[in-house]
Amino acid sequence: MSNILDQIFADKKKELPSTQSKTPLSEIKQRIGDQQPVLDVYKALEKGSRSRIIAEIKPKTPFKGELRKGFDAKVVAKDYVKHGAATLSILTERNYFGSSIEVLPEIRKVAPIPLLRKDFIFDEYQVFESRAYGADLFLLIATWLDQSLMADLLCQGKELGMPALIETHNEWDLEKAFAANAELIGINNRDLTNGKTDLGITRRLAPMALQERGKVLVCESGIHGRKEIEEFEDLGVNAFLIGESLMTAEDIPGKLKELLGHGGE
Repeated sequence: MSNILDQIFADKKKELPSTQSKTPLSEIKQRIGDQQPVLDVYKALEKGSRSRIIAEIKPKTPFKGELRKGFDAKVVAKDYVKHGAATLSILTERNYFGSSIEVLPEIRKVAPIPLLRKDFIFDEYQVFESRAYGADLFLLIATWLDQSLMADLLCQGKELGMPALIETHNEWDLEKAFAANAELIGINNRDLTNGKTDLGITRRLAPMALQERGKVLVCESGIHGRKEIEEFEDLGVNAFLIGESLMTAEDIPGKLKELLGHGGE
């Protein structure tokens, strides 16, 4: 494989038949009926008097290794909710990020705000699975998915009342997102093939993304301080998906308050 993103998707494709065998789609669909109604992420991310942060929970990354030792995901989720996160992003990939989909229902118990399932999704089974485990929205990576498949998965989510955050990294990804009628668009400053971040990506792509009216724009990766958030809010960004700078902070609540602009409270 040419890069880590290709390798992750290749491994996920190998794993999926086993997952489907253990828990057939019919059972997954039955579980959906046991879930509470989908929470409105659009309302959660509406621009208002304070910044909107999608706070992420992830144990490790293939680029940085372990981010935080021995943490309890439910405790972190409670801290995020208590100190002002608008939405939570939950990594559910096992081999490269050290998590699993089983963490979603556990966090659902303590987090009354929207939950984003962040994984490497390429099959409708994973969309149903996301809803069955309590997610309110799910991630689609435009760089890896072709336009037709992305549109199909987006439509499948809508049928379940569940939007997708379409993650983009360049102009071609944005064109695919527009063609698929995506409403929730992320700009990822991290190159998933090598792990490097460059905030210039959002600076370059945000004006293009906002040419389409009615889009909710999320800046992903590389945000470490309040000044960056203020800069991108001035560009029209609605929300910020922040993981590493929170997960590696000595004081997670303090870091979240700093990012939100009320660190002295």
